[in-house]
Amino acid sequence: MLSAMAAGCRPAVVRVPVSPEDLKRANAAINEGDIAYARRDYYAALIKYLEAGRLNPNSEYAYNKIGITYSHLKFYPEAIAAYTRSIDLSPKYPYSYNNLGSVCFASGDKKKAEKYIRKAIGLKEDEASFHVNLGVLLMEKKKYEKGLQELRRALAIDPEVFKRPDIDSLAASSSQLNNSERSYAMARFYASMGNADLAVENLQQALSNGFTNLEAIRAEHDFDPVRQNGKFIAFMKYAAQLIKS
Repeated sequence: MLSAMAAGCRPAVVRVPVSPEDLKRANAAINEGDIAYARRDYYAALIKYLEAGRLNPNSEYAYNKIGITYSHLKFYPEAIAAYTRSIDLSPKYPYSYNNLGSVCFASGDKKKAEKYIRKAIGLKEDEASFHVNLGVLLMEKKKYEKGLQELRRALAIDPEVFKRPDIDSLAASSSQLNNSERSYAMARFYASMGNADLAVENLQQALSNGFTNLEAIRAEHDFDPVRQNGKFIAFMKYAAQLIKS
């Protein structure tokens, strides 16, 4: 059924009666799936989420979980079909829009990715993970300042957003791992958080890919929280010597 939907054959959603017993069994299957997902045992999680969807075909929550696990397994057409089913069941459920956007991003369709992630934000403005995804996407599109704004917005909503795993929201992943401008922007972001290790790591990536503007680092206030850090000081001395030579 999911493969057919992914191909564009989307039948109208028809809600079916579900007994209290099946609802209970579906919820139990989701809980078991979450345990497997937390172990990153995605195949085991998928089996349980599919079971939940079979027991309760009316659950946008179950189909979102199905989509997430398919996404991790890189079965993108099946993931898209699951998210689409979830949205058809509940057009105001924001997580499926965000996750559909993440899959579009992974598939290279940045325009659709931005559309769906912004839709998710429109439905739930205070979900930090959505702003993270939009920030990553904007930076991928070389809109670095706007991307940083979204990442900071995410941090303002939830200071733990970069530490806490989220089993309902799929993170967008960037392909520009070796882009000096992106690495510099991320260094600014981590420095503003006071994370010297990740700030220096991204500065090193920027330097290795052609970044040479040390004056920008000296003038940028985002680096103020880490200027006295030993790793940052050592990096600046190393970078100055490397560029001079």
